[in-house]
Amino acid sequence: MKQILSALLAGAVLAAPALCPAIAADLPAQSAEPFYPGPPLFTWSGFYAGANAGVNFGRFSENGGPYFGSAVGGLYGLTAGYNYQSGPLVAGVEADLDFGSVNGSSNPYTNVWGSGNITGDGSLRGRFGYAFNRALIYVTAGYTGASMKGSVNDLAGAPSIYASQSAYLNGFVLGTGLEFAITDRISIKGEYLFSDYGSTGYFAGTRDSMIAGTRFSTLRAGINYHF
Repeated sequence: MKQILSALLAGAVLAAPALCPAIAADLPAQSAEPFYPGPPLFTWSGFYAGANAGVNFGRFSENGGPYFGSAVGGLYGLTAGYNYQSGPLVAGVEADLDFGSVNGSSNPYTNVWGSGNITGDGSLRGRFGYAFNRALIYVTAGYTGASMKGSVNDLAGAPSIYASQSAYLNGFVLGTGLEFAITDRISIKGEYLFSDYGSTGYFAGTRDSMIAGTRFSTLRAGINYHF
């Protein structure tokens, strides 16, 4: 009897290696974990349009300084542009058109009062920046122009002078900013701009004839929709 049990046990041991592959073949196959790629990085390339608003502060230049004093106020309007991105580098062009009032007044001489007012401006600028995915740091520079009105009431001599004149000034603008994409379509930005609008002649043929212009800084915020 012992010999029979020993023979059966020895046979089972010898047969086990042959049975293991067969048993393994009957087990369900284990598939690899599915691979889900991460979300694509945000791209700044493409057209966009939006709105902006800011505060402006500076001075009227040339002879406009004594007559018109400091320039303080706010402008708001529309923005449109296009970006091209290569790696983290972003280059583009942006235009804006703004309206409002940046004004000042002064009393340069006894019985003489003057005032100046920027009622709107526009610019066409290049933008160059570095993108950290949804955050874009940039510098900007280009052309800017503004509509400026100057007025003077001069009662210091005869005849009295009551004069008002509007002119369009041409100059340059430069600045820097930070823009952040809060969704794939919507971004918000904050920027600083310095604008020098040049100067032109006012009140020609009067004793208050002058060359006047303006330059000021702008702190503004904006929101853009990316197409």
